[in-house]
Amino acid sequence: MRYLLFLVAALAFPVSLQAQCRMGSGPDHGDGIPYCDAPQETEAPAPPPALPPSWQDFAAAVVWADSDEGDQFVGVSKYVDEQMAVEAALQKCRKKTQWRNCSLAMSATNGVIAVGRDAQGKLRVRRSTSTEDARGGLLDKCAQEKVQCRILATFDGLAEYF
Repeated sequence: MRYLLFLVAALAFPVSLQAQCRMGSGPDHGDGIPYCDAPQETEAPAPPPALPPSWQDFAAAVVWADSDEGDQFVGVSKYVDEQMAVEAALQKCRKKTQWRNCSLAMSATNGVIAVGRDAQGKLRVRRSTSTEDARGGLLDKCAQEKVQCRILATFDGLAEYF
């Protein structure tokens, strides 16, 4: 019976769980009832300015090391900072368990590094402002020294237009 009376009372007298408030009331008016102002609409933030395209500098680095199979190398391309490129290449070299004496061979910002090996197994590097010039310069240097060389890799650190 109690439950029936409770159900009838709940339906007859709905209770609002929201705090009571009146328009224009509030602590400033001395009644302590919170304000009931309509929610203020906020303006959408302005879109970011459209920046004109510009050149972004990049860097590349080559590190070489000794191993039981002869001289080895690793390199990285398209790093934002030359020091970061050098550190990344050194880290890659140090991860190779059979490699010893990792050292920087060459790094470049806004340039290309070509890596080659001569007939005696010696690694050679050449830096230039384009891939063709770096590769051609390396082969030309080998020819001047009367050594046969083979291009193994190029690492691109050329700037790009964004």
